[in-house]
Amino acid sequence: MVSTQSRNLILAIVAGLMLGSIIWFIGGNELGYLFIQYNGYVYQGFIWQLFTSLFIAPPFIYGFEDVLFNSLSIILLDRFLLFSYTPGQYYFTFFITGIIGNLFSLLNGPNYASFGASGGIFGLLAGGVALDYANSRRINLPLIIWFASVLLYSSFALPNIDWLAHFGGSASGFILGYIIGMERRKEAIYRY
Repeated sequence: MVSTQSRNLILAIVAGLMLGSIIWFIGGNELGYLFIQYNGYVYQGFIWQLFTSLFIAPPFIYGFEDVLFNSLSIILLDRFLLFSYTPGQYYFTFFITGIIGNLFSLLNGPNYASFGASGGIFGLLAGGVALDYANSRRINLPLIIWFASVLLYSSFALPNIDWLAHFGGSASGFILGYIIGMERRKEAIYRY
């Protein structure tokens, strides 16, 4: 059983693949490239792609793989994320870090297309690591090594992965998680 926020995120990711299938069926690549992140279009002002590409996936093998791996990642990380975030913080962190990851993806150049929720998922994970540090004031070395291993493996060992989105989401997740953790720490101090 997963938390409500993880279930909702998985449902949104799966719905994005279904919607992407409809979009590609109706208009092919011409219409589909309006909803995933095609950097050349974003440079021309199609900034909604920074958001829509978090969910819309094309109905090709890479789209199915992306949805499968992102959904499995959310399920595997659910317990860790459940104890790290309130529901509002979870969604806020996912969206902000996902969009920042997509902004980093623009560094791939104008002829690069990408899609998927992994930048936001890495943002949630990195934020949880930073939250752990901000709350405990100790470095959890096994957690950091595990995070770094997952980030490096999933960014470089697999083909067709937007490593810039992973790193952008992670970097912004660390910052946001630390801020959330410090606020939580202040609240705990003032409470007692």
